[in-house]
Amino acid sequence: MSPKVLSQPAGLPLFAIDSSSLDPLVTTLTSNFKSLLNNISPTLDATLNTIQDKFETNVSPILTDSSTSGSIKSTLEYTSKITVPTLPQFYQYVEDQALYGHHLPVAPVVAAVVLTTVVYSVAFPIDYPEEAPYGYPEVYSPQKALEYYSKKPLLVARRCLQLAFSGAPLGLSLVIDKYITKKTEDLPTKKKRAQSLLKFVESNGCTYIKIGQAASVRSDIIDEVYASELSKLQDRVPPFSDSLARQSLETMFGPLSETFDMFNVDNGPIASASIGQVYKAKTKEGRDVAVKVQRPNVVNQIALDLFIVRSFAPIYGKITQATTDLQGLADEWGRGFIAELDYRSEALNTIKFKTAMEEKGLTAVTSPTVVESLSGGKILTTEWIDGTRLDRSEEDDVARLCGVALNAYLVMLLETGILHCDPHPGNLLRTEDGRLVILDWGMTLDVDPGLQLSLLEFVSHLTSEQYEEIPSDFVKLEFLKKEKEEFVRKSGVLEPLTYILKQAGQGGGGKKVRERIIGEFKEKYPGLDDEELRDAMRKEMKEYSEKAKEKTVVVGGISAKVSELQEANKDAFSIPEWFLYTSRAFLTLEGICLSADEDFSIISECFPYVAKRLLSDDSERAQSALKNMIYGAGGTFDPKTVVDTVDGFASFQTATKSAGSHKDGEGGLEPIIKEGADLLFAENGSSALQDLTADIGSDAVTALVKGFLGDLPLTPAASKEKFLKLTDGEEKASEILNLFGNRGGEEGGGGGGGLGGLPTPPNLGSAQSIFNSLRDYAPGGQRVGRKLVAKLATKAKHNLERGLEDGGGENQVEKQLLSRLKDTAELVATSLEEEEKK
Repeated sequence: MSPKVLSQPAGLPLFAIDSSSLDPLVTTLTSNFKSLLNNISPTLDATLNTIQDKFETNVSPILTDSSTSGSIKSTLEYTSKITVPTLPQFYQYVEDQALYGHHLPVAPVVAAVVLTTVVYSVAFPIDYPEEAPYGYPEVYSPQKALEYYSKKPLLVARRCLQLAFSGAPLGLSLVIDKYITKKTEDLPTKKKRAQSLLKFVESNGCTYIKIGQAASVRSDIIDEVYASELSKLQDRVPPFSDSLARQSLETMFGPLSETFDMFNVDNGPIASASIGQVYKAKTKEGRDVAVKVQRPNVVNQIALDLFIVRSFAPIYGKITQATTDLQGLADEWGRGFIAELDYRSEALNTIKFKTAMEEKGLTAVTSPTVVESLSGGKILTTEWIDGTRLDRSEEDDVARLCGVALNAYLVMLLETGILHCDPHPGNLLRTEDGRLVILDWGMTLDVDPGLQLSLLEFVSHLTSEQYEEIPSDFVKLEFLKKEKEEFVRKSGVLEPLTYILKQAGQGGGGKKVRERIIGEFKEKYPGLDDEELRDAMRKEMKEYSEKAKEKTVVVGGISAKVSELQEANKDAFSIPEWFLYTSRAFLTLEGICLSADEDFSIISECFPYVAKRLLSDDSERAQSALKNMIYGAGGTFDPKTVVDTVDGFASFQTATKSAGSHKDGEGGLEPIIKEGADLLFAENGSSALQDLTADIGSDAVTALVKGFLGDLPLTPAASKEKFLKLTDGEEKASEILNLFGNRGGEEGGGGGGGLGGLPTPPNLGSAQSIFNSLRDYAPGGQRVGRKLVAKLATKAKHNLERGLEDGGGENQVEKQLLSRLKDTAELVATSLEEEEKK
């Protein structure tokens, strides 16, 4: 029987409850409840009608069945006569009861309203407001976000409910692991929870995907097992509708047929990511292009999630006892995420990188050409790149291109100051002509010039094995707090890291490093089984650190060791952001390279660029770093380092040219000689390089002259012993000459990288070109000549002094002659040095 329907007085609330007894929030929830039921009532009514139809269909045969008992029949007959009211009828019934004074209790009403609101919040997607949380221009601001979302508590609460329900299974599992099963440190359990975390991140939209990617390299704020699982994240989400994409495109371009020769949006995107999706099109000029369209209203989605993450960051920090400033980290991520939404910035970064590589002659690496006339804040159009992902390419130049990529990242880090922060394999393409293209410049990091020089100093100390300088380097690189430097020096906590760095320099990746370490210990402890050997290794590494107190993947291994230092010494160490993105890039590239060459050494591969950078930088700190690298802690130059530095400079110049440039005759000896001459003889040439050339060159010339005089049959034996004996520097200079000579003889001008692999001699045209260029280097050449002659005179003076002190000179006349020669050499050296100071 249908309920009696009464007319509703105007302004009657849904439930006749004294409003003074309710919090205003309940009134709001009540309104939401009614709105919700009005929205979903057609669906529920249809469901109820279906149930009633099925009930009647199933009941009729039973009622006519003679075997059915009387009591069951009477029950079913009564039930079949019940009319299920529709939801609007249900509302009317409640209101009718209220008119008769049958008020409902407050608690059940509030519970029903809250429950329904929760269900609605979780079950239905959020309709985000259109207005921008940060205003215009869209620049991340936690203060503006707080002002905006404090006025929209229900929107925040609704998103929090969605996240809570999505993360409830993982949260409950973690609670059980900690308080019931006590399996928080069980590795298989951790891996299961990490997989659950990955699913949670993937299911909650673009912000959490990006946070997951950023957190995957932050083992200081998240367990290593979880970080490893998050590293599998790919920035892929279901595409938004093509009709929305068309609206965005036509808002900017008008009818697409007027701007493009071919652009079939309805065929769907060729790629879809969290922030936007990419379509292929052809311009009126017949140019194939990639058009990236931003997801509508994505800034509001990201802004709300960032606000929630930032708000809960202190709570997470207390739970995990993290020493990292999590709110500061959330702000740093927020600045990057919001900046990534401005496609104009991405276009500018893409153009800057392409231009910088061209200016530096690094033709083997580039970025897509931006079509500026077809790009804006929400749409980015670039040339279409035909290529293969570097990690999937089967070409034989993959290892070379990995080296090119490493050099490109070093140039970004140490020169241009704009670091690409999304170096996953999908953004590294090998083109059909053998070049490397780096895609997706939306997220970048600005690198301070002071940090660039600190990195160069650090590398020079590693190369020269001046490990006692590493604590100071770590302070400059923002790994170590200044006040903890002395503690770190005395405690020996860096000793395991320096050991790893020494092993890493020998190449072969993490696998080969482990093999070498195990090989060393097996040789040291013969007869031990694997378990005993591991115990011995752990014990010795601990003793290694303890002894240091008395004294005062390779990339993955180094990163892990840095993370261990941070975890064990939270009050002293932190992990700066530049290291996270750089190590992520190098880890990706090292993995690709090791698949092509199992002996690949990432540290060795980086050295050519470092050599070139130090040789070409005339700043005081760079010159000091170069001298540290060449001379080392002992104060005398190392022949192998000198040869490797020159070799690295040459190989960098050849390796970073595209394959096409070599075929077209742009590679070879001439550009390398030109570059070297620019560094050494140009008016603004490197002063440090000139000093090194004069120092080592004077030793080499002196050694050659002594060798020549010593071979003369008329030279007295006593003079050979007193005056022609080679000094330590002269012996090392002779070794350098022999190393260059042997390399040239062995390789005979082959086509590999390095000095010996250079084509030699140059053709006549090249020689003439070089000769003409040298005329421009006269001022610099004179300066180098003065320094060289001054060094020769100084060394001659020291040689004569040493010979005379050792009793050289057969008679008084000879001694006076040698003494005069010494004074003359001293006068020449002093005069040239004073002239140089002017």
